[in-house]
Amino acid sequence: MKGKRTKKDKDGRPTLHPGMSVEDYKSYYWMKGDLTRFARQLGLPTHGYKPELSARIERRLRGLPDLTHPLGKQAKGPRDSDRRLTRDTRVANYKSDEKTREFFKSQIGPAFHFTYHLNQYRLARKNLTYGDLVDEWLAEKERRQKGDYQAPIAEHGKYNRFIRDFFGDEKNQGKSLSDAAAAWNAIKSNRGDPRYNAQPARRRKSQGRGR
Repeated sequence: MKGKRTKKDKDGRPTLHPGMSVEDYKSYYWMKGDLTRFARQLGLPTHGYKPELSARIERRLRGLPDLTHPLGKQAKGPRDSDRRLTRDTRVANYKSDEKTREFFKSQIGPAFHFTYHLNQYRLARKNLTYGDLVDEWLAEKERRQKGDYQAPIAEHGKYNRFIRDFFGDEKNQGKSLSDAAAAWNAIKSNRGDPRYNAQPARRRKSQGRGR
């Protein structure tokens, strides 16, 4: 038996509500603020990164029991940055906090910024030192300087992916970030994965044909 028609928000997406289908939930892009409000409505914890929050909501919509432990392993004990960091410090309880940032800047310079790749590199390896992280950041910097290198973007970083692909399209040379943001806003609420799709240049018809 069909249920009531799904309510839509001002952008044409289904309204986030406890009885919505998992299909509708997963078919649209949601800002973290949307998910935080929805989790609160569902009585779920609102802490954590966006992927954790989204997974928590999805489990509730599927009728699965809530996890009693966070997604992913979290180290216990004091942060690495609670003590003085050196290149020889073992990576045990890493945090992307201000003290960690200052350590990287002292080794790399003011150009340092946390990257998705560095975080994935750290998570995929054991027995690393902070010197290993410094070296990998610098190695990625060299790869970025090559024309054919594309820095990896987290699956939930769909806005960043769209902006990168927008400016990677030759047709958009000379356009501004405001232009890219406007293009993103025009498609972000559509059903499906909001990706930038470069349209092939249209060939001009020859004018010699009969009319």
